Amino acid sequence: DAAAFAQVAAAHAATEQTPVQASAQPPAQQTLDVSRFDSLTALSLRTLLEIATENNLPTAPLINRAYEGAARRVGGTKILQVVREHMAALGTARDALGASSTMDELDAGARAIRAGVDVRTLAAVRDTRKTGTAAVPLTVLTDIVGRGVPAATARDAVTTIARMPTSDAALEGLRLTVAKNAVRGPGMAVDALQRYLRSTVSGAKPMAAPAPPERKPIRPPPL
Repeated sequence: DAAAFAQVAAAHAATEQTPVQASAQPPAQQTLDVSRFDSLTALSLRTLLEIATENNLPTAPLINRAYEGAARRVGGTKILQVVREHMAALGTARDALGASSTMDELDAGARAIRAGVDVRTLAAVRDTRKTGTAAVPLTVLTDIVGRGVPAATARDAVTTIARMPTSDAALEGLRLTVAKNAVRGPGMAVDALQRYLRSTVSGAKPMAAPAPPERKPIRPPPL
């Protein structure tokens, strides 16, 4: 019931933290504002949140999905479907990323799974961050796959850049580059990704055009 959730409630603002901030804290739970939903939907949501809590899954991402649906005036049936799918994806993401993953990592992993990314790719991204959060590379991966970049191409680019120093800034640059070019079609997005990758990764910069061979000056013939 609502009282049980109140005991584990965290402020809604906690879900807006950056991945770096969240990585230092355990996955947080969140209360559900039932006034945003009809009584039947609210009751069903409470049941789903209880199941998530029993399975040690964070409830904040599920509540946020429900709020997004309510804000868009989506029907209760659709809201419940999305929450169920996200809860299942959270569990799959935890299996791929590890039980010690932060809430932001699990949420980013769940979003990736629902975008069609497979669990092996999630594990590969996790391996790029033996220490620190993998939320940013997972989020960038999901974004560029959603813009038409093939999952394997996106995986290779993200895992390559994620191993670099200051990689979060480089990953954001990748996301923006793909987003800018995706409006002209997936092919242009992939081309832009590959150019960005070559120019970003140390030792893999685009080859410069060869310098013309040095020529001796041509002297005019004697008069």
